Amino acid sequence: MPTFIHAQDNILDQHAEPTRTVLYVEDHPVNVLLMQALFAKRPQLRLMVATDGEEGLRMAIDERPELLLLDLRLPDCHGVDLLQRMREVEHLRHVPAVAVTAEGMSDLTSQGFREIWHKPMDMRTTLVRLDWILAQPDIERAQAVATEVPANDGWTRPAASRRPTPDPIPFPTPRATEPHASVIDATA
Repeated sequence: MPTFIHAQDNILDQHAEPTRTVLYVEDHPVNVLLMQALFAKRPQLRLMVATDGEEGLRMAIDERPELLLLDLRLPDCHGVDLLQRMREVEHLRHVPAVAVTAEGMSDLTSQGFREIWHKPMDMRTTLVRLDWILAQPDIERAQAVATEVPANDGWTRPAASRRPTPDPIPFPTPRATEPHASVIDATA
């Protein structure tokens, strides 16, 4: 009898213990609930939530997350200012950060953000982006090891001849006129 494997949103073990930590700084409870629902699809990830910049900075220092998701409109500061304060902490300098916002910003990379996720967010696209961003440190480590290959032994290509990592897929901005069944619709 053949065995069928059904495609799911999360192909990883549904009972996996969280092994990686993500910090979400967001003051709107509905947005927090929606992000928690999204992270339920990724049981290997531990989502920590802070409701203001001060708490977010303290949690980031203490918990050492591998990804920062920052709302831009926080009750005690702007998300850009919070990220600047986080970058002053040695172990947070290179942690990838994503702006999660309803503001109409198009580019915050010069402010230290890797991406902007616009609210309302498409769940499937957000999960793809989340997986991609968290895979980057593993890819970068693998590339660093690959460039340390001492000599071409006939089985591997020299590091200089390897293909570069492709650019990231742009995160689409949802159109307001298109209803979508898997859209997170909280705009605070």
